[in-house]
Amino acid sequence: MSSHVPPHAPGGEFTVGVEEELMLVDDADELMGAAAGPLVEAMSQTGSDEGVVTGEIYVDQVELNTPVCRSAEDAWSSLRDLRALVAKQGGQVLACGVHPTAPVGVPDITTSPRYDRIIDEYAGLLRTPTAALQVHVGLPDEHTAMLAYRGLRNRLPLLRALAAGSPYWHGLDSGQATARAAIIRSYPRTTMPPLLRSWNDYVARTEALMTAAEASDHTYVWWEMRPRPLLGTLEVRVMDAVPSLATVAALTSLVQGIARRAVESPDEVDLDDDVLAVNDHRAARYGLDTRVVDVDGSLRPLREVAARVVTEARDVLAADRLDAPLEQLERELAGETEPNRQRRVVAAGGMPALLADLVARTTDLDG
Repeated sequence: MSSHVPPHAPGGEFTVGVEEELMLVDDADELMGAAAGPLVEAMSQTGSDEGVVTGEIYVDQVELNTPVCRSAEDAWSSLRDLRALVAKQGGQVLACGVHPTAPVGVPDITTSPRYDRIIDEYAGLLRTPTAALQVHVGLPDEHTAMLAYRGLRNRLPLLRALAAGSPYWHGLDSGQATARAAIIRSYPRTTMPPLLRSWNDYVARTEALMTAAEASDHTYVWWEMRPRPLLGTLEVRVMDAVPSLATVAALTSLVQGIARRAVESPDEVDLDDDVLAVNDHRAARYGLDTRVVDVDGSLRPLREVAARVVTEARDVLAADRLDAPLEQLERELAGETEPNRQRRVVAAGGMPALLADLVARTTDLDG
């Protein structure tokens, strides 16, 4: 078994790419299960320069993959076309970190050598499908990648909170802002990224984990943010799938802005692994309505931290006119959070009303 971590390939100057996981649902807005198989197979044969649709580990899930994009607006355009393509193929999609009413049980899993290994390792932990919004940022070299890693790592709980939108699981209110985070934490090697200050630190940490897990390559390390050396990117994995394309673009822009600022003005402090984990738990439990330890060591309201970080991202992106999508986050910070919206919808119309609302917003290609 090789435990070699490849070198960082040149990945661009803060370019972005998005992987969006969406759930395929039936006419009652419930997961399709095995019936989705032929549909996903047909969709996976389609794609263009604007992106591709692929299957995922769950049979009733698709992943929309943008090309490498200069801006979050370009990523928005690609995802809009890909969501439209899924609809044209007859698929109805729902974006949420966890399907609100999926039962406890063994989900329908796609068969492949990689997925078979994962299923064997996870066993009964794979009890319900989860869906994420994953953003890649392209970095030119290893040094730049690690500066961006440090800055994004400190702010991952903020990204968790901004995208949190899966309070329901198995038809019940989990009490969490994102039940997906609680599920993901139960998986092996799926943790907040460790404190690393150099590429050599990353290689040593990853090779040690690969050896311990008898993993065939570095992609079996699933930190909530991880370097992808062969792509030349950092992959941010902490966010729930979100219905609104405008919010997807805003979160993509924020990741891009945080990474760029982290390189131009590196943080003087790296949050301790244990403190970062507590910040993340609080973000997953309460969303934006909590306090976290900021990079200066002080305990601050997360909304206050969010407003500052969005402003910082806007400042570094504005010179290249890449900041416009961030307006959506500024509006959301002043309004109702996604978990509270979902609870309000359920209180008024029950779970069918929530499912219909999620599907309507996911299929709104202008939203």
